Amino acid sequence: MAEYEVTIRPVEPGDALGLSRVQIDTWRDAYVGVLPDDTLLDLDEMRAAVRWTRIVGTLKAPEVVAVADYDGRIVGFCHGGLGRKTISDVIDRDGSVAEVYAMYVDPSFQGLGLGRALLADVARRLISHGFESLVLTTLADNRHGRRFYERIGGAVGDAIPSIVVGSPAEQVPYFWPDMERLVQRLDAPAA
Repeated sequence: MAEYEVTIRPVEPGDALGLSRVQIDTWRDAYVGVLPDDTLLDLDEMRAAVRWTRIVGTLKAPEVVAVADYDGRIVGFCHGGLGRKTISDVIDRDGSVAEVYAMYVDPSFQGLGLGRALLADVARRLISHGFESLVLTTLADNRHGRRFYERIGGAVGDAIPSIVVGSPAEQVPYFWPDMERLVQRLDAPAA
């Protein structure tokens, strides 16, 4: 990562458009054939930027967003916080569990370890808020993402029927009961 001078840092108020670009570019790359083409073509950067402006402007602990910054350009991000009750119920966990709500890396920056670095940064900050375990969901047909989550030790759960941008889709949860161990795994050199 150092040779590309990518910095992992907390989100800043002016990052909303960069977040929306990364999210939309990643969806258009990863979800071709998974979500309808019209859905992917209709994604709107400005509408997404308004949403991200609201999210970033109202962040309160334990909710966090880490970004990967390459020469002033956002090339990835990870957003996490308190797990939603519906997800905690799916993984059958009592008490509070942390959740990653979104994690995306610009397709041209994938494979450089940015996903690992972003997730490790968010996990460390969630641990500092007292969380011990982590969950996230991804589309069942997101083969690239699923391989990544399985390589870093995520236990996969049963598929959850859902609606994603108006389209039926199945999501699958990944669970890490010990975030400290997850961070150690993320910090270790990739195999």
